[in-house]
Amino acid sequence: MDQSSVFYRSFEKNYPLIDRSEGVFVWDDQGKRYLDGSSGCAVTSIGYGVTAVAEALYEQAQQTGFAHGSMFTSRPQEELARLITEDAPAGMDYVYLVSGGTEANETAFSMAIQYHRQRKNHSKWKIIGRHISYHGSSFATMSASGNIQRRSLYSPLVMPFPLVPPPHCYRCYCGSTYPECGISCAQELEKTILSEGPENVAAFILEPVIGTSAPGIVPPGEYFPLVRDICDRYDVLLIADEVLCGYGRCGRYLAMDHWGVSADMVTLGKALGGGYAPLGAVLVQQKIYEVFVNNARKFNHGYTYQGNPVSCAAGVAVNRCLRDNKLFQQVTGKGSYLKDKLRELAGKQPIIGDVRGLGLLLGLELVQDKNTRQSYPPSIDIAERTRAIAMDKGLMLYTGVGRTADITKRDYLMVAPPFIINNEEMDLLIQLLDQALAEAAAHVY
Repeated sequence: MDQSSVFYRSFEKNYPLIDRSEGVFVWDDQGKRYLDGSSGCAVTSIGYGVTAVAEALYEQAQQTGFAHGSMFTSRPQEELARLITEDAPAGMDYVYLVSGGTEANETAFSMAIQYHRQRKNHSKWKIIGRHISYHGSSFATMSASGNIQRRSLYSPLVMPFPLVPPPHCYRCYCGSTYPECGISCAQELEKTILSEGPENVAAFILEPVIGTSAPGIVPPGEYFPLVRDICDRYDVLLIADEVLCGYGRCGRYLAMDHWGVSADMVTLGKALGGGYAPLGAVLVQQKIYEVFVNNARKFNHGYTYQGNPVSCAAGVAVNRCLRDNKLFQQVTGKGSYLKDKLRELAGKQPIIGDVRGLGLLLGLELVQDKNTRQSYPPSIDIAERTRAIAMDKGLMLYTGVGRTADITKRDYLMVAPPFIINNEEMDLLIQLLDQALAEAAAHVY
């Protein structure tokens, strides 16, 4: 390819030129085929090349490609909001549609602060986040993110939002062991609210199943009921960031459904547009909606492309594909099959320290010593090395690199293929991953 004018995300990579894609496979312009083992970044839930979605985009663009949210609504926006709420928890009847995950979380922050102010709680503005988390690339969402590598780049522009421990049982922040720990990570939330002053805390944001910062971390069963009770006790809104883990990815419509606990707001993205259009959403509980309706009667917030008709038309078509092909119902079975295969691989490959996750959001932690859980030195960058080798072999994976309480860099791989993947394709994924891990480990030094 000739000299590019693109400002790339990395200047060390040689990016293949994507040519076409179909199902769970992508081809570059040299004819090389890649199995998408991570749905891009947990995006392409229904796979590539779905004609019905392409047709929906085309038809809507012919009718009208743009309608500003301050002037119009549109049929696709109304229909998508209806479809999203149809399977949502009781009382979560309203949707604010935006263009992606960062916008969704930024919107949730704005909504939380305005909600409290309309109830005369003017000092509530702080958002509590968790260590090992990622909620977006705006300064506000970065402020509530615990991904040190990303957050530290922008100090002091990020706000002093407090962070609490995640429910990371493989590497417990509190130095405890489950279940003797008493879910101390949840108890830390109450301590932090009291330390910051309940009158200053507007919301607590979390990923029900952690995404790119440490893929596949699933909390103990007692965690969410405790968190819900603490938030209610101090009038703190609970925001579930399901941009990556929601919309069927973890085997339920929302990942929080696994624990029978409802958040006050749920943010969605990625799989919502299925990779066919930029799309995000905030699902909102009735109690929040009513405060806005009965007080200010407006939400002082907005984006140019929120509720875009073409993006919403794509979202409607993606939702129908998920429903018509019963893909939501297939994730649990496929996820169990793939997780079992990854566990078998972990028994064979000493480089795999932990296999975790729910549904088709699975994570591997790569370690130098499985018994001591010692990580590889940061200079080796074993996760990126494995990803690059896998890519060369025709397997797309997504790396997660995070740091724990002791500021030690950890290496993760996210395995999150499209919902349409079949057993034969999962077997191929495991075969290529096996080869990549063996080669990466063999050439460390």
